Amino acid sequence: MTENIIKDGMGRFFEFLIKTNVLCVSIMKGIIMLRVLKFMLLGTMLFLSVSNFAQAQGIMLRGIGAVNDSMAGTGIATPLDAAGAIYTNPASISGLKECQIGFDLGVIMPHSTVTSGGYTSNSNAGQIPAPTMSLVFRDCPHSRVTYGLAIAGVGGAASLYSADPNPILLGKAKAANVQIFEIMPTVSYKATNRLALGFSPIIGLASLSINPMQLGMPFGDSMENFGTRYTWGGGFNLGAYYDLNSCWKTGVTFKSPVWTKPLEYSGINTSTGLADEAEFAINLPMSLGWGISYSGIKKTIIGFDVRYMDYANTQGFGDIIDGGRINGLGWDSVWAFSTGVERTLSDRLKVRAGYCYNTNPIPSESQWANVGSPLVMQHVLGLGGTITLPKSIDAHIAWTHAFQNKVSGYDPNGTLKVTNTAYADTLIAGITKRF
Repeated sequence: MTENIIKDGMGRFFEFLIKTNVLCVSIMKGIIMLRVLKFMLLGTMLFLSVSNFAQAQGIMLRGIGAVNDSMAGTGIATPLDAAGAIYTNPASISGLKECQIGFDLGVIMPHSTVTSGGYTSNSNAGQIPAPTMSLVFRDCPHSRVTYGLAIAGVGGAASLYSADPNPILLGKAKAANVQIFEIMPTVSYKATNRLALGFSPIIGLASLSINPMQLGMPFGDSMENFGTRYTWGGGFNLGAYYDLNSCWKTGVTFKSPVWTKPLEYSGINTSTGLADEAEFAINLPMSLGWGISYSGIKKTIIGFDVRYMDYANTQGFGDIIDGGRINGLGWDSVWAFSTGVERTLSDRLKVRAGYCYNTNPIPSESQWANVGSPLVMQHVLGLGGTITLPKSIDAHIAWTHAFQNKVSGYDPNGTLKVTNTAYADTLIAGITKRF
């Protein structure tokens, strides 16, 4: 009997040790992830001091991070890193083989000019930083649930024109700065061995500063603007990622509009010389996307994406003049087509190239209202690579070039021809820790 009691006690003791060990491991994982999340959320403070000039599909960036940007934003069915997968298709994070955390920092170099009445003015917006932080993890290697988080600047524009005789500038300096940030917690569930479904609530943060400000003002009036406060918004992103076979993958996404509170600003009304206040309501567009990828060529992945962004029916981007006020930018909806290829050259080196084409969101008749945001670039080339370092660390670099585009139109009176020209370069470096 004594022997049985000892055996029973030892069995319970070892069972207790096993359960305690499992509990400790779970607690340690939780503590580590909480610390990582806390660090990433603290990093959002950095985003309040930066802006983006979008080499973009309209005002929204094609992709985020060095890896995704070098693929020209291709990623709906081509998950290569955490940032790109979360941004392009939340379900595709299930296709990432390892957990990872990444940090990227880009330097955007915009160039734009506006010509009217025989005068050409050059924008001097300078170089602009663009950071991205991302995380993807799962409880165990074979878990059906994968979690993610990305914090990034996802769109915007910047321009700065000095006062000169250019008629469209009305003899005054003109500055514009649009900043759009998103926090994207993400979850993907592998419903079957082939199909994953993803969901990402979007927390948006945006600011708009234009001086002199005409948006939201009666037509013909403007305001010497003292700036606007940040405004919050919300939306969601749904995605599906399907493994057709060992070589082919496909995916679809639906991103809702990001609904925001109206932007409020104050300043001096240039017509009356008195202090004034106004507001401008603007949301971010709904988008649809489809992608496919092929990995049947040894050490090579090729991806292709199609996206549609509904600017024409989005508040703030529609008709310019409404009820005697300037309440929109007069944009068209945008179709975007991108393709990218990744080639593994060795165990330590990968190279990438991508190309994106999108239709022009700003028609000729709306050029006069978009001097501060001449986002007319249509062709973008991306190049980049990754070097694998010891301890499962990857270092990335990418360069993208949005080729120069020129679009002309006339002012509302049909007498003054306005031509906007723009191109931009971006250099991005990033680091990823796989675990």
